[in-house]
Amino acid sequence: MQAKTNRSPNRLVDRLVQHGEVESFRELCARVLTAKTHYLVLDLDRTTHLGRDLGQDLGWELCAYQGYGREHFERIEHRQESGRFLLDWDHPRKTAQYLARSLKIWAYPGVYYGVWGKAAARLDWLRRRGFKHFVADPVRAAQRVPQLTLLRHLETAAEEVLRELAGQIWLRHAPDQVIDREDLDWVRSQWPGIEIVLSSASPKPTVEVAGEALGVNHVHYSTLDRINSGEVKVERLRELCPRMGDPDVEIVGISDTSRGEDHCWVDHFTKVVDINSPTPFPAIVSSASPLLEVHSATLLSKYERQRRAAGDPSYLDPRREKLALSPSKRELRREDLEHRLGWLLKRVNTLASAPGQISGDMAYRLAMLREASTSLVRA
Repeated sequence: MQAKTNRSPNRLVDRLVQHGEVESFRELCARVLTAKTHYLVLDLDRTTHLGRDLGQDLGWELCAYQGYGREHFERIEHRQESGRFLLDWDHPRKTAQYLARSLKIWAYPGVYYGVWGKAAARLDWLRRRGFKHFVADPVRAAQRVPQLTLLRHLETAAEEVLRELAGQIWLRHAPDQVIDREDLDWVRSQWPGIEIVLSSASPKPTVEVAGEALGVNHVHYSTLDRINSGEVKVERLRELCPRMGDPDVEIVGISDTSRGEDHCWVDHFTKVVDINSPTPFPAIVSSASPLLEVHSATLLSKYERQRRAAGDPSYLDPRREKLALSPSKRELRREDLEHRLGWLLKRVNTLASAPGQISGDMAYRLAMLREASTSLVRA
């Protein structure tokens, strides 16, 4: 008869490193990647670019393209701002047609996400109610409605039009790039056997254009049949790498992990790195996880680097006020984390070990404890 094991469901990572402001993506990789790294997994939106959701921008762009018509859109396209309506008050009738078409598509998804995504992120009582409704974090669960709306909308346009628009968006946001092709070429020169995967919840045109521009080995994107977010990203990677979780297969994931979308990586990868993140990776992970290290860093965009090189003391982008800026470099080993988070880990394990299915209230309490762990190690 086998003895019962009393292993706790969760544990602390072996090492957590806060790098502060890092000189470049290459410098960050030099600190994190090793000769054992098989796969480098990159998120796209808000990871390769500071504060830019390229997939969402494709939806805005397509609304304007269809609402104004190609000829008129091409004349005013240079006015397009990320996440904004493209208004042309010199032609009120065309503008009214464009707005009517856009609102018909996006009014309900916009209100839905406004309540469960944005308002719930700011109002604790609403977020708690959302946990009871979704039995998951409403901020992430609510993304499904606008994601499906975007994918259905993109099906109304020809693929060549979507790729053209996605290419224009990529070029327009070049100053906000944090990672570029030259960076990834350098990574390959240092670690020749590494494979680079671009895995995003954004649609095919956006991810393919980005993948070609960056020169990655593999691209994973969303379709109507399969939204590539959360655990689905992990499933896609497992198809690519069946030995995921094997101690000999080192997988490093780098993401801004906004809204905690990629937090599930901590239960599957060897190392995770959050860059320019409002919601950094937690230090508490599943006991079965192969994760050894969590890293956090502030990486500058191309424009910020130019301003800093020119001696501008205010080189940081104003949008960073919403981000959890990584403090100056600090490393915490398991013993340090035990001292800071040992009591909190016990509470997480007590909740996670409770018999029966996880209720919405329990999911909420676990989420609050994990978020508290992130705040405590960065205090």
